[in-house]
Amino acid sequence: MRKPYYTLESLQPDNSVGYLVKRCGVLMTQVAERRFQSLPISFSQWLVLVHLAQQAHISATQLSEHLGHDMGALTRVVDELERRGFARRERSRRDRRAVEIAITAAGRRQAQNAKRIVVELLNRLVEPLTDREIDLLLALLRRLHGHLQQELEPNSPPAQAPALAALDRSRPARRKPASRGAA
Repeated sequence: MRKPYYTLESLQPDNSVGYLVKRCGVLMTQVAERRFQSLPISFSQWLVLVHLAQQAHISATQLSEHLGHDMGALTRVVDELERRGFARRERSRRDRRAVEIAITAAGRRQAQNAKRIVVELLNRLVEPLTDREIDLLLALLRRLHGHLQQELEPNSPPAQAPALAALDRSRPARRKPASRGAA
């Protein structure tokens, strides 16, 4: 077993993986919400639609757990998506007492249309990094995600593919490496 990386003396917010990942997530959400202001849906609504596009039907509890929303906040988001015809609540086919949430064709189109904003945003956010650094960052984040998933659910299956793949079944195009010649 290797020596622990963190100690009581060394742990500070600026070197904490948990703190930095959380802060990056918060900041990315704030930037994305601003970018979505001109669209018919918010970034939070888009995240719900993307997840619904990946799942045929899902319970509110499962959706809440996956997205990290409390049930009250999620209910308000789903209510608005349903009011606008982007999602619907249906009785579960497995258990008629349960209600599941599904995306509509209009919701799928809305999620796909808004995906352009997310692609532009992500490309802007990774501008300071080389393609190799981006690939390494993604690989490390996937590895950390898988480890955290195993910590939470030791018997869980391997991590699922990213939710964005459900919106575009084709293999995503790789970014062209920017020329990084000497000045």
